[in-house]
Amino acid sequence: MNLIGKGLLAALICLYASSHAHSQRMRIVQAGSAIADVREGNVLRKGGWGMDASVRPDVFEAFIEGPAKRIAFITDRDSVVLNVEPGKTYPFVFLLNGKDSAFTEVRGIKWVQRAQFPTDYQRAHRGKTTVEVPPMYELLNVVFALTEKGREKNSLINRDTDYYREVMTRFEPYRNDPAVKKMQEALMSGDGSYSALKMDAYAFELSQDGTIARSRVYDRIGNSNTNFLHPYIADLQKFAVASRFQEFYHTHKPFYEGLTQAYRDSIGVSQMQRWLVKNFPSTRYDSFKIIFSPLVAGNQSASFFEHNGFREAQAHVNFPFHTPQNVAGWSPEALRVKDGNIVFTELNHAFIGPEGQKPAYRDRIQKALSNLDIWNDPQKPAHGYNTPQMSFDEYMNWALVSLRYIDYAPLAEQPKLIAQIEDIMLNHRGFRRFPEFNQFLVKTYKNRRKRETVADLYPAIVGWFEENK
Repeated sequence: MNLIGKGLLAALICLYASSHAHSQRMRIVQAGSAIADVREGNVLRKGGWGMDASVRPDVFEAFIEGPAKRIAFITDRDSVVLNVEPGKTYPFVFLLNGKDSAFTEVRGIKWVQRAQFPTDYQRAHRGKTTVEVPPMYELLNVVFALTEKGREKNSLINRDTDYYREVMTRFEPYRNDPAVKKMQEALMSGDGSYSALKMDAYAFELSQDGTIARSRVYDRIGNSNTNFLHPYIADLQKFAVASRFQEFYHTHKPFYEGLTQAYRDSIGVSQMQRWLVKNFPSTRYDSFKIIFSPLVAGNQSASFFEHNGFREAQAHVNFPFHTPQNVAGWSPEALRVKDGNIVFTELNHAFIGPEGQKPAYRDRIQKALSNLDIWNDPQKPAHGYNTPQMSFDEYMNWALVSLRYIDYAPLAEQPKLIAQIEDIMLNHRGFRRFPEFNQFLVKTYKNRRKRETVADLYPAIVGWFEENK
């Protein structure tokens, strides 16, 4: 904390306020604690703001859908209420215990839809499933592969293919390009940055002449309020031109088309969709997209959108390349079902999410999984599923894989397939109660009544978590 006297504080406030067109006088908000509650419109977030005197100013971004939004900061001693408009800034000072100052600024930012589906887009995509390796998506994954983070043994880049070796040979001269260095910094900034950057690449298009442009449909793909990749577009544009990326992409287009064809014809995507629609009848989508790169390894994600009466689900995944290790011991029929697990578990989220958020289950799930240490090992990847709803959804996500095995995998291989999933979820990912939950759901599904769906089983499913908390 920065200790200052009243006279110096007043001088600093005057100097700081004079540089802001929207501030003639700067409000001082008294506080006895460095934590404040924040109310945005009608939503109150207890402890939603931490004061930081080392940042001048410490910026709070307010995303505003209409002409203005009321933002309130509430301390243990005082409060300030602002009518925030897009494009304007609102500075003030938290004064902690009468001596420590934290200069703060609220910035109004116009909020826009993540996706907007015009009539012609709806007409072209309604009832269809698109599988693609988009040029812009692949450009970003090439840059990821060149970073120091991408060269490490982790779940970002699949390094076990001839395609990866071609990429590294072709683009190695550009490993010190500014785009690569800045992406390395971005990847090191947080665990969620990779998925956010990768998904948001789909909101840009790379033309045949190498020009990067914003999509007319998507502003961003992830669930944040901003496009994470936007600050890096200028550098990616220069990288694409300097490295002649479009030439590389065009040369490998037959390879990409072969992989997309395999996804459409060999992994049972249409079968998965029919299964999900049948078992979650209250959730519907007008369009599905499977977006992937042959460079992606074990990091997958999903997103779904609704606008103008049109709903779309996206799965951002890898390609299930075969290796001697992952094919040994399985029949071709079992492998066909097994190969679809990754895309199935991402498409699942578009159905599991809405079902678990229904009023009949939402609060019960929050209470049943409130102590996450019961359900997730904090020393393993399961720790990333750090809310009751996220944890519940992931338990359901991979339990549905077992149910799909029951319906489509060879009967003789089902026990081994199911046991493999339970081993991965417990011993590798750290979901402590998954095997027993999975066995419960498998038994319940096998004994369900005729025409009973997975959605119909949700009262019993949520009840199991309540009984075993």
